[in-house]
Amino acid sequence: MEKKNEKFFTERDKTFFKVFLLIFIFFVIAINWNDFFGVLNIRTAPYFIKEKIPSFSFFEKEEEQEMEEREESEEEEIIFCEGKDRITIPAIDITAPIVETQGTSEEEYRSALDTGVVRFPYAVNPGEKGLSVLLGHSAPPNYPDINYDTIFSEIDKLQEGDGIEICYENIFYEYKVIDEERGRKVYEVGESVPPLYPNQEKKELVLMTCWPPGDSESRMGVRAIVEK
Repeated sequence: MEKKNEKFFTERDKTFFKVFLLIFIFFVIAINWNDFFGVLNIRTAPYFIKEKIPSFSFFEKEEEQEMEEREESEEEEIIFCEGKDRITIPAIDITAPIVETQGTSEEEYRSALDTGVVRFPYAVNPGEKGLSVLLGHSAPPNYPDINYDTIFSEIDKLQEGDGIEICYENIFYEYKVIDEERGRKVYEVGESVPPLYPNQEKKELVLMTCWPPGDSESRMGVRAIVEK
């Protein structure tokens, strides 16, 4: 007598299992509907996956790229200028070439000052972060304008926000005079001029001349910074 092959799952069991599985899936989706919708939504899916899988390499690369693009966009715009190095201060109507001294003796400084405004060799170059110092002659009122002798005679009239335009190595920089309390000082001869931003946080400039005009007993210094 042959035995009938008994099936482990009957058709009824299979139907019951399918119904149970559908009900289970329905409740899982209902309970987690926000997450489920977030995955399906093309706009929110990347943020949802990023939140659930924060170490996902795709998003790490995306963040790095965004950071690089942000840093590039924050870089200062370079404005080029042609001609010799020069300084222009519209507020007191002066312009002069920026020259280099060939030495550090008083005679060499005087010789250079006769040809323009001298970049102090121990300070940073104009346009660099840190303290740059430019030296210029001053002279008393009605003094003949010869050899740039009067170029810095009126720097004491500069006010907060006045522009100092520098063309140095064919790149244009605009410094702004800072407030009088911090930005203007009469120095003793030989007194050091420390930067206001010692960690080189700013591009800082000091205009320096003998003071009072026509006398060399003191020095006048006027400070300005690049605001960007």
